[in-house]
Amino acid sequence: MALIFGKPQGVRQILPQIDPEQFKKDLEVLRNKALKAGAADATIISVFDVVFNQEVSASINADNKFPSLHWPLNYPAESVEEAVRLYQRGVFLRVATDPKMPDYGGGPIADPAHRQMYFRVCEIVTLLESTAFYMGYHLAIGLAVGNCRSIFCADEKRCWGMIKGKACLHPYKGRPSMEAVGIEAMAMARKLKWKLPRDKAAPLLAGLVMVG
Repeated sequence: MALIFGKPQGVRQILPQIDPEQFKKDLEVLRNKALKAGAADATIISVFDVVFNQEVSASINADNKFPSLHWPLNYPAESVEEAVRLYQRGVFLRVATDPKMPDYGGGPIADPAHRQMYFRVCEIVTLLESTAFYMGYHLAIGLAVGNCRSIFCADEKRCWGMIKGKACLHPYKGRPSMEAVGIEAMAMARKLKWKLPRDKAAPLLAGLVMVG
């Protein structure tokens, strides 16, 4: 799994107020960075383009055979939707997939090539989130795809982050996915008229980074 990170090109102070024109330029920088890092599509979106669907949340909550700290997601004191709605814009992206790839849900990803595709989404999301941070958007939040345990810790008997006294083995990579927080990525992709797999059962490997 090749890494795509390097030293930040520039570090800004935390912005006391977002300059609209600079924000547009920065979002475009992030979009282009996603494409260069391997995204098949990357689009700047408004927070109003983010689609939450309770059916997605219910489906993930029922998929608990391979549990992790982020799957199913349980934030009893916080609302992720309310947190996301505080942002203005972000970058929505996807990586190309094998048309014959099954939907693994939150379970183990048997095919190493398929797991690499999931890993690539996580990697790009982390790249954009960290780049935004160094740009001065220190509250940027990134959401990836799938169950982080399936991607990073498939050989572990349990998710270490769920064991008392233990810590996540990949704290800077493992993160909640769009579907785990109840976001319907497929609906967003259709609205953007992205070219999607003809097979409706094929998964969409998408990520989202809300910036400011």
